Amino acid sequence: MIGILLPVYGLVRSVDEIEPFYTHIFHGQPPGEARLKDAIWRYRQLGTCDPLASITLRQAEALERRIGALLLDEVRVYVGCKHTPPFVPDAVEQMIRDGVRRVATLPVTPLYTRSGTGAYRKQVRDALQRIGVDLPVVDIEGWWAEPRFVDLLGRRLRSSVNWLSADGRSDYVVLFTAHSQPGLPQANERFCTEFEALAASVARAAGGCPWRLAYRSGGPAPQVWLGPDVREVIEAEAAAGRKAVVVCELMSMTENVEVLYDAGIDCWETATRHGMEFARTEFLNDAYEFMDMLSRYAARRIRCKDDAYGTASVLGT
Repeated sequence: MIGILLPVYGLVRSVDEIEPFYTHIFHGQPPGEARLKDAIWRYRQLGTCDPLASITLRQAEALERRIGALLLDEVRVYVGCKHTPPFVPDAVEQMIRDGVRRVATLPVTPLYTRSGTGAYRKQVRDALQRIGVDLPVVDIEGWWAEPRFVDLLGRRLRSSVNWLSADGRSDYVVLFTAHSQPGLPQANERFCTEFEALAASVARAAGGCPWRLAYRSGGPAPQVWLGPDVREVIEAEAAAGRKAVVVCELMSMTENVEVLYDAGIDCWETATRHGMEFARTEFLNDAYEFMDMLSRYAARRIRCKDDAYGTASVLGT
């Protein structure tokens, strides 16, 4: 059986779980009354259950079915979290109890980060070592450059641009966003390279458009974070006379409270305050074409790993 880890920041499935979620993020320190009140307000404002939790579970189910069918093998997808149960080490332990013989990591975010993708991979290997089990692990990465993925984002970007009025389309800019990372660009070279390359590819797939890179959700000073902040870029474009702005997120493919505010509501408010039209691209979430693309890519990577170990391939092209 093949066990695939779907790493995620955290699954909040009840308002009652918000406080322990933030307490874990702050290394055991309660978030404080004001911060907690603001967090709960943001979750409640959505009017739905936390989309990251609900959509991630649907993604896991869809990927499990599709990858299993492609590989003609038993595949089980496990969700492992950084800040809520089930934690990544718990998911790995469950894999072993279930009889998994091969392990793969499949982040549903295209860009590599040390604190995200890199940390999840390390947790998987550390858990296996602690348990004393030596299993082959394949890290499914690099799908940010997959043509089908780029085309999916390109089509959504075109739809967002088309949503603008004729006047807005006459002078707009696309801001490709990603969660900021701590440190200077030199310390985040792989992330910055992939971010810019993906942005350029999506802009081409959308038919060509004026674009800039911008970051969201950076932490407070004095720690240094990658910039510029997306709200500052919107203000600069407004000062230059730009009529409209379109935000296209390239890191979070799944809706979540943070990105809905930081790349959505906050940007809309900033643009509106400066008299600009605003649009945002739709998230891929668990859309059929996204899950199909990711499943086929993952199956190919697992097959290549099998071939490297001398295992007979059962996946057709």
